[in-house]
Amino acid sequence: MHAILKISLEKVKSNWIVLNKASQGNAAAVIKANAYGLGMVEVAKVLINAGCKYFYVASLEEGKELRKYIPSKNIKIAIFEGFLKGYEKIYLSDNLTPIINNLEQLERINKTSLQGKKLKAILNIDTGMNRLGMSAKEVEFLKKNKEILFITKWDFIMSHLANANNFRDKNNDIQLKNLLEFSKFLPNVKLTLANTAGIVLGSKFCLDQTRPGIGLYGIDQQGFNIKLLDKILDLPIKLLAPILQIKNVDINQSISYGGIDKTNRKSKLATIGLGYADGWIRLLKPNSYFSINNYECKILGNITMDSFVLDITNVKNKSINEGDLFCLLDNSNIKNIFKNTDIISYELLTLIGTRVRRQYN
Repeated sequence: MHAILKISLEKVKSNWIVLNKASQGNAAAVIKANAYGLGMVEVAKVLINAGCKYFYVASLEEGKELRKYIPSKNIKIAIFEGFLKGYEKIYLSDNLTPIINNLEQLERINKTSLQGKKLKAILNIDTGMNRLGMSAKEVEFLKKNKEILFITKWDFIMSHLANANNFRDKNNDIQLKNLLEFSKFLPNVKLTLANTAGIVLGSKFCLDQTRPGIGLYGIDQQGFNIKLLDKILDLPIKLLAPILQIKNVDINQSISYGGIDKTNRKSKLATIGLGYADGWIRLLKPNSYFSINNYECKILGNITMDSFVLDITNVKNKSINEGDLFCLLDNSNIKNIFKNTDIISYELLTLIGTRVRRQYN
């Protein structure tokens, strides 16, 4: 028996359409990490059908894999990790757009351009994230040696908002100002800055392109539904897990490894076929309350690698059987899963393991 992740591609498509409208028709899509675990190729194809023509992935390997299924030269695939040394020919052969993150990468792509090889790129300026992108010292060098910026053709100048989830954070405006200031050196090149939270911040952050990622799945990092243009986006997944065994247990019995919980009554327990190897990690236990036939059930004992134990004593309906599937996660409870924990939605989605079967509808 397998757990199943049901994925509504139509809901993903609908979410992107709203994000695109809020972006004045200029939304790309970030589908790195296998589209946050939901299926990179499947998500890309439905978004192309909706009108998306620009995708971002984390690595060259992801870009190569996506290009196998999306051969059209009209669809751009940009690589966050940069322009890898020794792999220059692959960017050309697979029509992949490197994101130039430092001066060494800029020197190499300029050399490629001078050899007459047609390869557009994205110039990444670090405006305050201190992750990828040209550092402040490198930016100052570029300002003093701006001629090296005109050798390669640029699709975009980009940066990434570090604090967009906090609309009161003044650093958002500082980063926007820094990007606009640098863009004066390449006045005819388009700009891209906003992630999903940046779109929510407002139109001034959307510029010439936005890069929604988690927003494709309708939620923010804490699992709350995103509201844009008077529309509430929707989580497009349901995580279902099988009941492996049902047993009756006496009072004061230890449950699972370490016996951290004991039954406080004669109990009916169900062993559920999903554990931390599937992404349902131990940190999720405090908020893992599930509804079966409108009765609330909670986990007893530790979540283990392949399973956990659910107290179903209160469930009066006798039709619950071994082999039945029940819903652990959907739009109704995802925000509760993250209460008072350090887990965010990005983590939970990308943790859902390969043993969980993806089912598209």
